[in-house]
This record gives sequence, C-alpha cells and structure tokens, in this order.
Amino acid sequence: MMSFAKNARLAEVKILSFLLLSSSECKLRKYDSNSQQTITPNHSIMYAALPQKYRPRSLSELAGQEYIQRTLSNAVKTNKIAPAYLFAGERGTGKTSTARILAKSLNCTSADKPTVKPCGKCQSCRSIEKGSSLDVAEIDAASHNGVDDARGLIERSHFAPAISRYRVFILDEVHCLSSQAFNALLKCLEEPPHHVVFILCTTEQHKVLPTINSRCQTFLFRSLPIPAIVKQLTMVAQKESIAIAEEAKIAIARAANGGMRDALQLLDQLSLLGEEITSSHVLELSGRIPESDLIAILKSARTGNALKLLQLSRELIDSGKSPKMLLASLLACYRDLLLATSVSDCSLMLVSGISHSALMEIASAWDCNAIAAGLEQLRASEWQLSKSAHPTLWLELCLLGLAKVPQLKPHVALGALANPRQPDRTQKLPSTSKLRSPRSKERAIWEKVLSATSEKNRALLCAASLVALTEKKAVLAVPAQYLDKFNRNAAKVQKIFLAATGVRYQVSFEEKNP
Repeated sequence: MMSFAKNARLAEVKILSFLLLSSSECKLRKYDSNSQQTITPNHSIMYAALPQKYRPRSLSELAGQEYIQRTLSNAVKTNKIAPAYLFAGERGTGKTSTARILAKSLNCTSADKPTVKPCGKCQSCRSIEKGSSLDVAEIDAASHNGVDDARGLIERSHFAPAISRYRVFILDEVHCLSSQAFNALLKCLEEPPHHVVFILCTTEQHKVLPTINSRCQTFLFRSLPIPAIVKQLTMVAQKESIAIAEEAKIAIARAANGGMRDALQLLDQLSLLGEEITSSHVLELSGRIPESDLIAILKSARTGNALKLLQLSRELIDSGKSPKMLLASLLACYRDLLLATSVSDCSLMLVSGISHSALMEIASAWDCNAIAAGLEQLRASEWQLSKSAHPTLWLELCLLGLAKVPQLKPHVALGALANPRQPDRTQKLPSTSKLRSPRSKERAIWEKVLSATSEKNRALLCAASLVALTEKKAVLAVPAQYLDKFNRNAAKVQKIFLAATGVRYQVSFEEKNP
C-alpha cells in the first residue's frame, strides 16, 4: 500500500512537471471566431509597471534594509537556514520581495548549493518569478485563514520537493489567520520536515500569536528613509528617461510614507503626464493640497483674514478635498513652521509639501508662541472634526479660531519707546496666576472630561460648555432645553468629573445664552 502511494505521488510529480515545461515552451494561441486563424499575441508590446520592473532580484538589490540583507546573506552562505521566518513591517517595504528572493536563493539550480546570487535563468528561478513553481507556494492568508486551510498546508509540507532543494511556503498577511489556524500550525512550525521553510509576512505583527513569534526568526522591515527612496527614484528616472525635478522626488518619497513600491507606483503614474514632473503634480495626483493653496491659507491666517480663509477652504472642499485632509495638512504646516523657527537646516524633515525656501519666508514673520497657539487650536478641533456629523462647519470654526490668534511678531512703536508709560508705584501688580488665560485651563479640563466619558454621555455633554472652574466648583453653561436633564443627573456629571480629573468638583448648571 505504501509502495502504491509512493508510485502515485511520483507519477503526479512527473505529470505536473511535464505540464509546466510544456506550458512554458508552447506559444499561447487564440482563435478568431470569424476567420478561425491562429493569433499569436505580441509580448514585446506588453508594458511592465515600474514596481514590477524594478523589484529586487537578489538580496544585494534590497534597498534600505541593510541589516536584513546582511543577516540573510550570511545565513544562505553558511547554509544555516531556519525552518520559519517572520517578516514584519509596513506595506511596500520589501517583505514579499525578500521572501521570493530567499526562495530563489535556496532553490536556484545553477549552483550546487544555496546561493546569495540566484541566476534568474534556470527553470526554478523562472517558475518562482512567474508564481508557477511546484515547490514554492505563495498563499494569501487573508482569504485562506481557516483551520482546514492550515491542515491542508501541513499535509502538503510532508511531500518532498519535486525539482528543488526546499519546499517554501510564503504566507502573506499571516495576521489574518484565525486562532484555530495558528494553533494548527504551531507543531509544524516548531518541528517541520527538514526540506520545508515557512516565511510568514505581516503588516500587523501585534496580531500574530506570541507562540508563533517565538518559533520564527523575526525580521522587522523598517520604513525606508527619504534619502533612500530619492536615490532609487533618481536611478529609475535616469534609466526610464523621466524628467523630474529634485523637489518632486522628495514629494514622492514623503507621499509614499516609507514604501518603495508606493513611490515607484506614483512615479509610474506621473511619468504619463508627458512633461517634467514637479512637486505640484505630485501633490495633485496623490490627493494632497497644492503648495500654493497651503501658502495662501497660512498667509491669510497670519494676517487674520477670516473671510479669505473661509473662501479658500470652501474652494478646496468643492474641488474634492475632505475637511479631515485639510485639517491634517494644516497640522503638518504648523509643525513645519515650528520646526523652521527652531532648526536652521530642516529641509529633509519637512512633511507639509511646502518648499523649504517658501516656508522660511513665511516663518520669518511668525512668533513661536503664536504657532504653538495655532497648533493647540488645530488639536482641539481634530477631535470634534472626527466625531461630528458636520465636519465642514467644525473646520470653518477652526479656521476662524486661527484667524483670531495674533500671528505676527510684535513690533513696538518708536513713540512708546521714547515716552514709556510709568506704572503707578502704589498700584498692586496682578499675580502671575491672574495673568494667565483661565480659558485655556478650563478648555483642557473640559476636553479631558469629554474624552474620558462614554459615547452616550459625550453626546449629551457636548451640548454644554465649562464656563467657570475653581478648586472645588465647576459651572456648566447648558441650553435651556437640556437644563432640567442636567440638574437631574448632577450626581452622574460629578462622577464623570471625578473619574477624568481625580478631583471631586461641586458641579452646578446655568442657562447658556442663546
């Protein structure tokens, strides 16, 4: 019986190998329904997208992951291959590409043993590249996440390789597996057959069971730095004869958020414009706000032109930009302004999309305290914007608040310097505690209370506002229609204050002015 099963398995492998060789050597033919003539497609006109065309083919071509490159190269050279690897990191950082490279390095038949430089020409390398290898299986764990799929994978792992040295199983998005599937794989990962290598890829390592993590060699793929992406974009642009400005490369690298694949994909799209790629093109195609609009908003906020701010925001929203995106862009702008006023050379640390020269020109007329106040206004509005059913209105309120913040650096009049007003010596100066704005403390306490309560209570508390606060007393202004309801639930409101602040306030309510 065992001999029959072995012979059947051998026959199956031979048939599959024959079909694979036949399909790779034969031409693909299509038949026209009218003329019945054989039509052979012209493969020379097929376009290869830049992410596929410039995907790394060996470990030496892996960009921005020097530690992983060196470690895996030494493992292949010394033939110290672990039974299971876990590749974790953000999307587009090279996890799946590295898994395929490792599979080719282990199974390249042009060398007598595993090699760090797979030839890419042998049958094993070509079949892995095409995804048709009998011994290398790339499985999408998001759609094959059940325990039955895991058991089927375990059964397949017991078969010997058909034409290669190792059977390699690449599980993409492995965090999508169910707990039962993870538990089924535990024993196989701990003591797999000597010819099997598991490579698990994930963008969310925290969702992978700790028992799985402990059985794998873990490699963390970091987000690529901007200089590494710019270097790769420069090389690709030169080879593809793509005209692109230096600032556009930096803008693409920022828009890619550390992912080389996303950067090459964006460059591929921009190359179809048929003209030199600029940073404005990058911002427009990636859905971000153009630099000219951001500069106009900052200048209007600096001069306190509320009407211009509202007009600009309405134009951007009408053009398809969301209020959340506009608020995020403003946060990035204010962050860059604060950075520009604090650091001399910050050109590579900017994230807003505004050029360094334009940002320095704007920042020269801003005060650090005013920028910090603007950031506080944006931060306070961010929570309201995410929870509100009318985000556009909250955005406009936020912009009106930015316009009220004194943004220009104070300039003292010469007349005031010539005849300074002498303070009355007998007049008692106010204490430093009274000089501080009491509203900022009340606003901070109220935001802490709102964030600490449940969704149901928050919906009611949002109708009120904290108008007075002492060491033991808090006064809330409440609309007339809710005043009775708040009075009935005064004890509950006091408990919410206690849980959020740790202070037992005596809470009272007054009618809010219409």
